[in-house]
Amino acid sequence: MPILLIFCVLFSQKIAINQATLEEFQSLPLTQKQADALFEFVLFQGPVNEIYDILKIPDFDVETLNRLKPLVTLSKEMQDTKSSRLQDRYQKVENWTSTEGANEGLIEVWLDRLSEPINVNHATYDDLMSLQNVSPVDAVSVIKRQKEGSIDYPKALRGATNLSYWGYKNMVDFFTYGEHDPRKTDHFWYNTTYKTVPSTNSFDEEVGTTTPLSTHPGNLQHKMIYTSGGSWKLGYAYHRQMGEQNRYTSSGYIPDGKLTLTFRNLSLGNLKVNRLILGNFSATMGQGIVFESTDFFAPRRSGYGWSRRVVGVFPDLSQSYEYGLNGLALQTNLGKVDAFGFVSMNARDAVTNADSTFSSLITLYPRTDVGYNGPLLNPTLDQVNEMTYGGNFRYSFTPGMIVGLSSYESLYDKELSPQISKTIIATDAEGKYLTSIGNSADTEIAAMYASSAESPLWKNTKAMRRVYGLDFTAVINNLALQGEYGVLDKDATINNFSGDPRAFVGSAYLQFNSLNFLVVYRDYDLEFDNPYQRSFSNYQRFKGTIFEDTFYLEDPIYGFLYSSAAQPQAERGIYFSSRYQFHRQYVVSTDFDTWTRVADNARYYRSVVKLQYRPVFNYRFNIRQKWQMRGGYNILDPSTFYSRETIVRAQLRLSRFDNLELIYVNSTVDFTNRRRLTIDPTTGRSPALVGSAGTGSEAVGFKV
Repeated sequence: MPILLIFCVLFSQKIAINQATLEEFQSLPLTQKQADALFEFVLFQGPVNEIYDILKIPDFDVETLNRLKPLVTLSKEMQDTKSSRLQDRYQKVENWTSTEGANEGLIEVWLDRLSEPINVNHATYDDLMSLQNVSPVDAVSVIKRQKEGSIDYPKALRGATNLSYWGYKNMVDFFTYGEHDPRKTDHFWYNTTYKTVPSTNSFDEEVGTTTPLSTHPGNLQHKMIYTSGGSWKLGYAYHRQMGEQNRYTSSGYIPDGKLTLTFRNLSLGNLKVNRLILGNFSATMGQGIVFESTDFFAPRRSGYGWSRRVVGVFPDLSQSYEYGLNGLALQTNLGKVDAFGFVSMNARDAVTNADSTFSSLITLYPRTDVGYNGPLLNPTLDQVNEMTYGGNFRYSFTPGMIVGLSSYESLYDKELSPQISKTIIATDAEGKYLTSIGNSADTEIAAMYASSAESPLWKNTKAMRRVYGLDFTAVINNLALQGEYGVLDKDATINNFSGDPRAFVGSAYLQFNSLNFLVVYRDYDLEFDNPYQRSFSNYQRFKGTIFEDTFYLEDPIYGFLYSSAAQPQAERGIYFSSRYQFHRQYVVSTDFDTWTRVADNARYYRSVVKLQYRPVFNYRFNIRQKWQMRGGYNILDPSTFYSRETIVRAQLRLSRFDNLELIYVNSTVDFTNRRRLTIDPTTGRSPALVGSAGTGSEAVGFKV
């Protein structure tokens, strides 16, 4: 059970009508109907300039007004705004600070926005795009509204052309409408999390744990950030995965964690320095084809909705270790040009070979040199030093019309030589590699990148990897088009891309006030082996390969090459998604994905329909129906399957953000019958019961 401690300053205060949320109105002595009516009145007709304006609402009378007067105010006092904002949004902060995954690195950005909100009139396209559920159409709508005149109150922002209600609701917490001077504020934020629940990427049942977890404390995380006005901030984080020993620096006394110093909002004439970062940082380019430095894989990560992808460099206090960057990063703006660059030097965990080369980088949970069968013959921790440098250049022709160029290069102090049969696969299972019908995607392993090279930039260089990319964004009214094209320079020849592996992802997003459509197309070459690729896909790299079958490996710990892989699998397909709130109480969303796995041309289909019904605010009922199938080459293909899953959830929201949830699950998975098991060799007939997992399953649960 996570233990979460957040230190913040609390002040008693009245509810500010013009800034209040629906939940705050519901805490007042009002009926549900009155709370809804007041919220909508402020949202669509506000701000409320006089308390007596409330009497314009049909459901309000003088008696109700007199009950509200001592409990509400029209505006927040400035001295209370900064100190109470985190408390007002405590639920969001609690959810963020226990987050593990691809969006974790943005938490510090969101916390900054909550504690030090900027004036919405000064918000940039990147400021807006860093927020969840804010689309490019929403961001451009706000930028265009800024040019029309000052945004002095929420109603003026809500009236921006093509700004959706969903986007508006997800940005209002992070901005103010009055001038705000961040130079006068300092604040300190500290968070600690302790969990005895394994990480989502920890050892699975087949791999098992390599050390008794009872002899080690659980998952521990410390984060602390000190911000001095709007000019600089200092951050430190320590992460220990469940099952790991505490780590210390070479001195033996200081915990070995992440340390980052950020200078921001500096100006050199017309050149604006958004961020200058020393220490640990993260970087993201385009749509994730070329570069994104996170250890975590997220399926169907489009960059829309809850799955944010924000271009730029940011201080990094996340749990990402294997692909974390450490060095110097700079992000600048000059007129219509945005650019950033970085250089990093960091040690990487890797699968090493007996000849002092390495086969692949590997992300371990927990990090250890002890496998399931005992100490590894070839150690994995911090075995390869990697120097990585790169940058991104973007030019904005008009708001929402952007073209960008990206590139990075990694240098390694060991030769990159994938020796799969010699190092990773067990000796008695070498014949299964590239031949087993159950591992038809092994060609993806055979396509792993190899390199032996030198570089004048670093004398220790023995291998290198270089990737280039071009990306674009085009917002036309309520339509957003985005895409990125990347090339892996496999032959180390900059001026010749003819034989180099490539990858492309493109999307179209059409938005209305209560309805949106998203279409994503991806096409990745099998040989496009870029460890920093985090673009859209349904499965992670090495799905369907021998790396899944850990009993075939020299040690099951090498199963992490698949189970903790952050790269997308080489896929070619199209994804469709939509969300429609056709009634105030009903929201329906649909997903449909059809794609081909490039490694073996296997065809997949996935459809999901979700319906939410909310009769009143405190009660929510959700139905989720999923159908998924892998097609076969013929009726005897042993790798086909059909899956159906139904999930029904009933949720009761209580006071103070507590909730009670009941869950019912019904699912069925059918695999192709194995004829050698289902056919009687004597009669040639037999019921197809053996070898088929078609029996349905049910589950009932609850959550508090």
